[in-house]
Amino acid sequence: MENLVFLVKSYKNHISYTKQLIDTINKHNKDNIKVYLAIPECDISLFKKTVDISKCEILSDESIVGENIIQNWMTQQLVKMKFSELGLCKNYFWIDGDSYFIRDFYLDDFMFDENTPYTTIHENKDLFSWMAQTNINLLQNVLQSYKGDRQKVMDVFGRKGKFYDWTCPNLWNVSVFEHMKENYLKPNNLTFESLLSYVPGELIWYGEYLLTSKAIRIVPCEPWFKPFHYLQQMNDCKNQGNTEETLAQNYLGIVMPSKETTQLRF
Repeated sequence: MENLVFLVKSYKNHISYTKQLIDTINKHNKDNIKVYLAIPECDISLFKKTVDISKCEILSDESIVGENIIQNWMTQQLVKMKFSELGLCKNYFWIDGDSYFIRDFYLDDFMFDENTPYTTIHENKDLFSWMAQTNINLLQNVLQSYKGDRQKVMDVFGRKGKFYDWTCPNLWNVSVFEHMKENYLKPNNLTFESLLSYVPGELIWYGEYLLTSKAIRIVPCEPWFKPFHYLQQMNDCKNQGNTEETLAQNYLGIVMPSKETTQLRF
């Protein structure tokens, strides 16, 4: 069993982005971390023709979940959570297809020690500061849903305090999910699907459960990638003089605002 693997989650609409992501993994993966690519069964032949899969293993979403699924935002999250049940690894760094690496990376970028992954935890002040400067109404709308979703999960686990964010791509430890299943899901007759139906936020469920259970040692870190949620946010970052080279001083990669552009790179 691998200690750490990558899980790339994608589908046909992001195939150009995913080709780029896999190419950058192949270029910068200095410790040869194993890569799995999770895509819908119906997209496999297309990806095999388009993406260099020589150094990754394809898994269908259906094989991960164990049944046929309708492709939507929630089932994409479910695939990421159910990957923990396959017995392939102890930790996995999952990456959406619209991201890419901008510098070399190594195992110790993700693992504090042999048994402890780093845990991303922050308050999203980078994004919220940009919103406050550019569109205060957008900030108020986003904060309403942001805090609302987190409060609902915090109430489930009885946690009080700050509202945290975890950001994708993200690193998950399999034993946290095993602990969750034995100590929360099974006693309450719940499933991952139940959680996502209540609050569709895989990052929130993992993060809040970890904070509550302390199933593993928490060694905090900032996000690995610079995430751009909006095209204007990315353009403003460029206009401040940033390049891939300047961002690479603090980040391993970039998440593109794929909902607003087909542009592949920063």
